[in-house]
Amino acid sequence: MSPKPIAKDALEQGSEHLYHAYTADEDRERTNVHYEVPPEFFTLITGGEWNVYSCNLWDGAEDDTQSQEMKLDMMARFMELESGKRILDVGCGWAGPLVYLCQKYSVEGLGLTISPTQKQYAEQRIAKYGVDARVIDSHWQEFVSDEPFDAIYTDEVIVHFNDLGGFFKKCHSLLRPGGKMVNKELHLFNPRLAQLPRGAAFVNEIYGVTGNYRTLAEELKLANDAGFDVERVQHLEHDNYERTLDHWQSNQYANRERLIAAVGEEHYKNFRMYLRIARQVTRNMSLDVVVSRKFAA
Repeated sequence: MSPKPIAKDALEQGSEHLYHAYTADEDRERTNVHYEVPPEFFTLITGGEWNVYSCNLWDGAEDDTQSQEMKLDMMARFMELESGKRILDVGCGWAGPLVYLCQKYSVEGLGLTISPTQKQYAEQRIAKYGVDARVIDSHWQEFVSDEPFDAIYTDEVIVHFNDLGGFFKKCHSLLRPGGKMVNKELHLFNPRLAQLPRGAAFVNEIYGVTGNYRTLAEELKLANDAGFDVERVQHLEHDNYERTLDHWQSNQYANRERLIAAVGEEHYKNFRMYLRIARQVTRNMSLDVVVSRKFAA
């Protein structure tokens, strides 16, 4: 069953500020304001084979699928994936990235989502490709595992985690010694940018007021405090973000009628506005991949 929609005034309240703390249930309800819609809405907009809902890489890529796979192969290199390893995708969405990595690198995968609709679609995708993966409906705070992981990754997901230090400590506990944690995320250039102008506040509302953007320096400190050695920070050029957003806008326009039929005209228009605003807002941020390792004694 889909969660009850949050009233518009409740979404607008405090949206100009980041760092709202919620319980796991409140976090689930707010996050699903964005994700509990027909999967077709997101698959048509993101396009390609894997429907990656984050910035992809475009150096030589000619279409959505190539750009998605280029980015996922980069993440795989940072995780040092090889046959037999076990990986955790936190915020796995519709499981396109998880399925791709499991298929290409012969790893065992587990994905976490808090959207029942995403989970259902993800299970269909896993069955279609016959990979060694599964997806469970669990908030990261409530997740437990009897078996350690070789790698944990997120892709523009930790922005929605208010207790990022707690998340890193959870990852540390879930990884085997020497395991890798890889997080790709946007970072503020300066903490003063956490006071959001109206356009950025609108984007925050689109995501249920779950924004927690930080500086790169803060993320690195939290990773160290959780017991990780930060081995690499890979900066990605902002042009990749703009090209990804441009492709999504083109896909949205090309599939206008189907998308409106799926979610209604108001939702369609709000999302189109969000994509236009995001192109501007992200210019005040850097896009980085932080690669950390759990120290092996």
